[in-house]
Amino acid sequence: MSDVRVRRPDEGWLPLVLVTFMALLVAWAIDEPGWVNGKGTLTDGLPLFAVLGVAVGFAGPKLGWGRWTTHLVGAAFAGVLIPIFAGWAKYPDVPLAQAFRATANGTVEAYLDIAWRGLRFTNEEIHYLLVFGILVWATAQFGAYAVFGHRRPLNAVVVLGLVLVGNMALTSRDQLPHLIAFTGASLFLLIGMHAFDERTTWIRRRIGDPGTISALYLRGGTVFIVVALFSSLVLTQRAASNPLAGAWDGIDNQLIDVAETVSRWFPTGGDFKGGGGVSFGDTVRIGGRWYTDEGVAFRANVPDIYAGTLYWRAATYDRFDLGGWSQTEYRDIDVAADQSLLVGTQEDPNPATTLEVTVTVTTDTYNDAFLLSPATPVRVSAPTSVRLFGAGGWFAGVLDGGGKRAYTLTAHVLDRDNTDVISGNRLLAAPEVYPAEIAAAYTDVPEGALGPDARELLEQIRATAESGDPWHLATAAEAYLRSAANFTYDPDVTDVMAQCDSNSAVECFARQQRGYCLHYASTMAMLLRAANPDNPIPTRVVQGFLPGTIEARGVETVTNLSAHMWVEVYFPGYGWVPFDPTGGGVARQVPIEPGPEVSLAPSAPVPTLGPDEPDPTRRVGGDAGTSTPPGSGGGGPADRTLLIVLTLVLALVVGGAAITAWLRGPRGEITPDRAWFTLARAASRLGFAPRPTQTVYEYAATLGELVPVAKPDLRIVAEAKVETSYARMRLGGDRLRAVRDATRRLRVSMLRLALRRGARRRKG
Repeated sequence: MSDVRVRRPDEGWLPLVLVTFMALLVAWAIDEPGWVNGKGTLTDGLPLFAVLGVAVGFAGPKLGWGRWTTHLVGAAFAGVLIPIFAGWAKYPDVPLAQAFRATANGTVEAYLDIAWRGLRFTNEEIHYLLVFGILVWATAQFGAYAVFGHRRPLNAVVVLGLVLVGNMALTSRDQLPHLIAFTGASLFLLIGMHAFDERTTWIRRRIGDPGTISALYLRGGTVFIVVALFSSLVLTQRAASNPLAGAWDGIDNQLIDVAETVSRWFPTGGDFKGGGGVSFGDTVRIGGRWYTDEGVAFRANVPDIYAGTLYWRAATYDRFDLGGWSQTEYRDIDVAADQSLLVGTQEDPNPATTLEVTVTVTTDTYNDAFLLSPATPVRVSAPTSVRLFGAGGWFAGVLDGGGKRAYTLTAHVLDRDNTDVISGNRLLAAPEVYPAEIAAAYTDVPEGALGPDARELLEQIRATAESGDPWHLATAAEAYLRSAANFTYDPDVTDVMAQCDSNSAVECFARQQRGYCLHYASTMAMLLRAANPDNPIPTRVVQGFLPGTIEARGVETVTNLSAHMWVEVYFPGYGWVPFDPTGGGVARQVPIEPGPEVSLAPSAPVPTLGPDEPDPTRRVGGDAGTSTPPGSGGGGPADRTLLIVLTLVLALVVGGAAITAWLRGPRGEITPDRAWFTLARAASRLGFAPRPTQTVYEYAATLGELVPVAKPDLRIVAEAKVETSYARMRLGGDRLRAVRDATRRLRVSMLRLALRRGARRRKG
């Protein structure tokens, strides 16, 4: 048997072990929270990608490849292996080709959901695995090449460390051990590589014993690392500081809007660290955990008769997207202070069935743009924007600039205590003829929303209802879902989400029978919409807060723990009637009394406008100050195609102009120092950076061997650099013009470095 001996790298094996360990720490940290819908098993392959990335970044320099060759080879392998392993993570038993195809199809579907189908978020999962795999492989490969190719370990520490710290900032998991281990490995890597550079210099210049300097650095560095890590551990256990407290108070609400828009591209689930406070956007995603904190959201001055009974409505949502809710086709219309918000709209409250209530709200940690109102708001003491859905002007929310503020708001609440106005029997007798717009907008049940378990649940609710009318179905669904015998309230169902193979949150809730308010409300809304296919019941969900606690006379305090979602069902003549199906003792909704029997639909509450009759005073559609969100208007594929073509043409024009300007090179005079810096930077970007121990002439000679045609220009720039920097000479106009012209030519000739395929090894 032949004796096969693996050649020891110049840097030694320890740096390779340390870089691999650092990359593995990053992969383990990303895998631990279960970012993809709480399914931690989907990201179990990330450590393998970290090892493969390090292997490519290490092998490239040792095989004599340049930077671009190494990264292109690594990208080619990653482009094949990551999709295959992502497909196997989602579908473990499929063949190799089918796994690759599953990843490709899932990624395309995710793109189509967001970019073309107008969905606010996608229910696909596999593309997230692709992104996480690329992130881990790329950072590991970059880190390894930075150490063994460029001999710049600090770059590896910074890039890998940024990914690790960013992940720690997002997760509620305690990942301090990961950070400590990463810090220790980083310090050993930096000291080891510095000792290697010093040893190389001593060998080159024949100064003493190179082993002495290495041992000295390593011994002293080890003591420093141990002391530093121990001190850091002591400080993290005993020190208490909050230097950024209040730093984000009053932050521009546009930043929150941007974050909410970007968040639809990211997965739900996982151990996400909430940032404190509650924020409602135009989309709601049903994740594995209900994130709240115990801080005070707001305080409100309310009349004594309503203290502790009011639900605080922030926003309503019309479309269910399997994994959440969204507001669609809305318009934001500016309204002056103390002016009517809903005049002329379908939701202008009916005085015959409602009572007026005035409250003053003072926000604390609640900084969202949506104002809070009991039931239907009609006036606000400050300038606002009312968000309306569709041509009929269906209420979606009232907004202002966000941040801490106080405002006085007048609203109309249902007169629940007067059975002569509203009662169970009166709602039972309400007509079941709905305006066409509301029937189209609030009755849709998307494909896949109700699976076999959800449909079985619907049949069970039908069996408990006295009849199939909207009132009896709504009360039966509310009671059945709220019952602890049927469902369990749990604000953390990440384990349940990991076990459910359906994209529909409603189907998963019906199957696992565990969840929180978003699951309860979404399930009731979808079941009511599907209960009568011939005449669906208009239903929507609402986000806001439960009633708070009374701490002083007329002052109600509401905490972030009271953030909630409930259901509203539309009854002609009465408008939207709230129901709260959430179990676990969370629901605080006051039930509507049955009242006396009513044989005919009451006439008094019926609105004066016909269900689809236009109103000339209605402030909807095209008014000044309105805005339509991206994805909600009529930008179809033809519009996008035109925009893509125009963007490409513009990019070509700008790119051509930039290339022309770049080829022309520097304008005016250029100093030798600047010329040399420009040359070294261009060569470094192409993978041929100068070594720390190289002189100017040595580096110029190295580049001249790689690009012989550039030797004269390299000599001109190198001589000018040495004469001005070391001999302190001042060059005349002819020499400076020669340097400028040489620099201009070198901008082009140095591009040949990108085509170099020959062996390139660093010599000690």
